[in-house]
Amino acid sequence: MVILENTKRQLKFRHRPYSLWLGTTGWMVGTFWLILLIYHQLMWLTYVLWIPPLLLLSLVASGLVLILAGRVVICHFDKDYNSFTIKRHGLLNTKVIWHSLADVLDVQLQSPSWHHQETADYQITLFLKSGESLKLNFGLKSIAQKLETLNLIRGFLGMPPEKWG
Repeated sequence: MVILENTKRQLKFRHRPYSLWLGTTGWMVGTFWLILLIYHQLMWLTYVLWIPPLLLLSLVASGLVLILAGRVVICHFDKDYNSFTIKRHGLLNTKVIWHSLADVLDVQLQSPSWHHQETADYQITLFLKSGESLKLNFGLKSIAQKLETLNLIRGFLGMPPEKWG
């Protein structure tokens, strides 16, 4: 996650899923080289009918993961326009979610499980007046980074900071 702008009037974050991009690209390149190895060095494996389709299926599946899940997320809080925007930009499309800042009731760390532990995977969640909740995924790993980002958003919105524990 990168903070693109942090002023009194604007707060903007960007998350690029580099680890997903690198992992998927590595998987695709590795599968491609495995296909070349099979066809040039181990020709007898081409007679096993399930290996070539399996390798091609692997290439297609990793390509789909790269296209569908490898989106750049930009979250923009703007006091000038009284709005916040979440823009998810992928290779094929861009999805934009827009809400008024007045619609935000609270911003909290939320655990997806019932067990509230130090090791649980907490997510920054915006709670709206409509009852909807929006999870913000900035690719942050540690609870300290998530709490720091949460308090940055809460401070921008004029809410008191949250403490952990």
